Amino acid sequence: MKNRNREVQRIRDPVHGLIVFGGGSDPHQNETDLIAWRLLNTREFQRLRRIRQLGFSDLVFPGATHSRFAHSVGVYHVARQLVNVVRRRQLERDEKYDKERARVVLLAALLHDVGHGPFSHVFEEVTSDLELPRRHEDWGANILQDDTEVNGLLREVDEELPKQIGALLKDKDPKDIYATIVSSQFDADRLDYLQRDRLMTGVGFAHFDIDWLLDCLEVGSVTIESSNDFLEAPCLYLGPKGLQTAEEYLEARFRLYTMVYMHKTTRAAEKMLVSLLKQAVNHRAGSSLIQQNPVWHYLAPGETPPDSGAYLDLDDASVWSVIAALESLKQYPRISELAGRLRRRNLYKCLDIGSRDSQEGNLYNRLRRKLQGAGVQGIDERALFDDASVTLYKRYGFNDASALNKVLVKTHPSDTEPQDIVEASPVVRAFRDARRIQRVYAPDQEGTAQLQKIMEEIQ
Repeated sequence: MKNRNREVQRIRDPVHGLIVFGGGSDPHQNETDLIAWRLLNTREFQRLRRIRQLGFSDLVFPGATHSRFAHSVGVYHVARQLVNVVRRRQLERDEKYDKERARVVLLAALLHDVGHGPFSHVFEEVTSDLELPRRHEDWGANILQDDTEVNGLLREVDEELPKQIGALLKDKDPKDIYATIVSSQFDADRLDYLQRDRLMTGVGFAHFDIDWLLDCLEVGSVTIESSNDFLEAPCLYLGPKGLQTAEEYLEARFRLYTMVYMHKTTRAAEKMLVSLLKQAVNHRAGSSLIQQNPVWHYLAPGETPPDSGAYLDLDDASVWSVIAALESLKQYPRISELAGRLRRRNLYKCLDIGSRDSQEGNLYNRLRRKLQGAGVQGIDERALFDDASVTLYKRYGFNDASALNKVLVKTHPSDTEPQDIVEASPVVRAFRDARRIQRVYAPDQEGTAQLQKIMEEIQ
């Protein structure tokens, strides 16, 4: 590809400071940066400005209004730092550095959220319940392959580039050391959003030293058992001085999930939105105004399944627009009420069940069966249920490619190869059990009092 624009481009970022595209000493990296800059200006990428990173979290943390666009730029910046570590360490070891594979990974990091729907992951829950299941990673791969500005730009560089990036986005397990930068338990995505979400929510916890982590990164190899054979797989790992900071990194993610992403108020709004959209579609609660909304076209497509064009019309504004229209449908009282309450932040109240449960039985499921079986006037149909879990660290084996999902460490310089951090860290082992989040939401305090009484009867 000819370099169409040799001008250095810059973005001022609240997390990483000045992010510079081009102007470095490596011509190949400069070219990749300028490809990335052009991708930023495509229609598909600019759409991410209209999708908030944390959905409803600003109802609790007013500063959390940052976008998927800002996050994606940050992920590219962090991915570039990780790629530079791989290049430097491989050259020190007289190993081959694959600059073309690095380019694919960097552009995949930039585009990893191009297929994201509005309101964080809530929209995927709605579409799954309505039997329109498709992960945002799959939509991203589709957008790369379809007749889009992103596709056209990538094909100018290399006809195979859209397919290569799409495969990276859809892979559940990294295939090599480069792919771990895009998707693993120590990837550029997490290294950006943990810092960004902490800053924008204003919380005082969840800090970790990203500069120290990057400085402690090394390149080595780990033995993987595959098809009755043992393979040496190149990997990124943290040296002995990085162990404690790696613990802080994992704990930061755990704290943000339990105290920010799974905050009871945020989850109440999310469950209300899911219920609202499902009821609206199931009742065909449409008006001419609603039927013109892209959200309606996507959720109630009729005979024609939604394509990438229909999906790319979705953003947070289109969802808020359909919420406002649904509030006006007074002939559907529950739909109108839910929409109005979301707009006014008059949210359902929470009864936390998980914190009151015992090891002997699942109080959450017993309460849910009680409500659905016997029926409780005013509560049974309106109650919203929330069952989720948060894990500090997911354990993988060493018998397939998923081993590269691990956070790998060496506790002593003389170790022959890195090990899973869960084996090296008492802190990570102490958090090995998932934190179960089980809640029921009722429209008001009177409703939660009724639920409390029922729960005490069956407990």
